[in-house]
Amino acid sequence: MAAAQYRAALPVIQTRRLVLRAPSLDDLPVWTSICKESFGDTEQEAWTEFSYYTSGWLLHGHGLFSVTLKEDDQVIGFVILGLEWDDQEPELGYMFSTEHRLQGFATEACTAVRDFGFDLLGSGQFVSYVSQSNARSNALAERLDATRDKVAERNFGAEQRVWRYGEVQA
Repeated sequence: MAAAQYRAALPVIQTRRLVLRAPSLDDLPVWTSICKESFGDTEQEAWTEFSYYTSGWLLHGHGLFSVTLKEDDQVIGFVILGLEWDDQEPELGYMFSTEHRLQGFATEACTAVRDFGFDLLGSGQFVSYVSQSNARSNALAERLDATRDKVAERNFGAEQRVWRYGEVQA
């Protein structure tokens, strides 16, 4: 009961087809399934990451959103505006179940979280880290009007792209 009350205080974002809300334990099986399929994570690793990313709301004032279909509240993926332990600045990231990819859900959800990030943090204050070889995620960053931050990329290997939302650093 208390957890639901605390979650109710966190932002809920609605788009044309989606509702983005704070995660609940009921979302953990979908998270675990995506993590196993996409990254080979064990259930324990998935639990650790889920706990870490949801704690961002308390630690930083931003964090993980569960993405649900408006029509039936089915969890189809997750979008985060948050920090990993070694991030220099907040990151906009996402992952969706296989059956909900290539349908525009990532673009719709990430656009909403990008706009939330502008309101919360300001233009130029968050990024996406994307491998050069991940063509779909690089294309999504471009659709979201992000610009490569080549100065920030110098802190990473040649394979890493840093996409900045809003103003670009010289």
